[in-house]
Amino acid sequence: MPADEPLPIPDMAGFVHGLIGHFSEKVLIEHVEQAGLPAVDISPARLGAKLPRVSTDDLAVGRLAAAYLLSLGLPHFAYFGNRTEHFSHLRQHGFTQVLEAAGLSCDVFLNGPPGPAHRPAPGGGALEAWVERLPKPVGVLASTDSGALQVLAVCRKLEIAVPDSVALLGVDNDDVFCELATPSLSSIALSTQRIGYEAARMLERLMAGEKAAPSELLIPPAGVVPRRSSDLPAILDPDVAAAVRYISLHVQDHLQVADVLREVPVSRRSLEQRFLKVLGRTPAAEIRRAQVEVARQILAETGESMARVARAAGFSSAKQFGASFRHETGVTPSAYRRQSRAR
Repeated sequence: MPADEPLPIPDMAGFVHGLIGHFSEKVLIEHVEQAGLPAVDISPARLGAKLPRVSTDDLAVGRLAAAYLLSLGLPHFAYFGNRTEHFSHLRQHGFTQVLEAAGLSCDVFLNGPPGPAHRPAPGGGALEAWVERLPKPVGVLASTDSGALQVLAVCRKLEIAVPDSVALLGVDNDDVFCELATPSLSSIALSTQRIGYEAARMLERLMAGEKAAPSELLIPPAGVVPRRSSDLPAILDPDVAAAVRYISLHVQDHLQVADVLREVPVSRRSLEQRFLKVLGRTPAAEIRRAQVEVARQILAETGESMARVARAAGFSSAKQFGASFRHETGVTPSAYRRQSRAR
């Protein structure tokens, strides 16, 4: 129904007892309020706090994308988003947050009309220039699958190899977009079924006269669906890539460098030298970075005690956890939790 048309309140009152929908415009929210019906918003944009909402945790989307691209052993990273979409900014923030924690930078290009403080809106030529000047090889996260297809088209035009020079990742896992792309597009799948289920549960409580608790429920993504556009098992150094993958999969198992060496058939000295050359840090530092990233997510999303966070992130003790966390982030775990909740 068009947003500028009022909801048929008299016609709905007799047979509609609750609503689930994309209430992404203020006028729609006003119509729902006028109808006096319980409603749950599942739109990607949060317009105030008037309606209970169940939607994707877009910060978690960005964090997952960064962890996946980091696991490929890539040295450079970039983000292509839309400055007018709130979810795009959240995905960008989660993505750059993880990269900054790893001591890495991210080149950002935002499409769409600018605000008064921005430079003129970039067009196709600006996107081409941006892709061309990116240091290669580079891992690129696009805020959506359609955005990833734009980057893919530019790479094809400029004869930039995907995935050899640009490892590309989208969001939404739209089968039509992803499977028909050339090469096929890797993407982050969202937990759409769970969002629907949780929205129905929330609406049921509202219809029974209960308050929605919490008033906003954010659902993490289902996972990465890898396809050809990021198929780089040995992008720079196959042993480093294998070690990074192993660390990312086993980081919570109280991992030691000796455990990694059992999986990668090279000497400790050789692996350390190759890690420093490719990533600029040692295997031990990569384990610590990965552990701290797990801890950051737990601190931001739960109220678990510091001892439980330390164990869940693979640290041997709360003391080691606190020292490592402060070394990596510059703040204590408690301070980070307070900052995350304030944001």
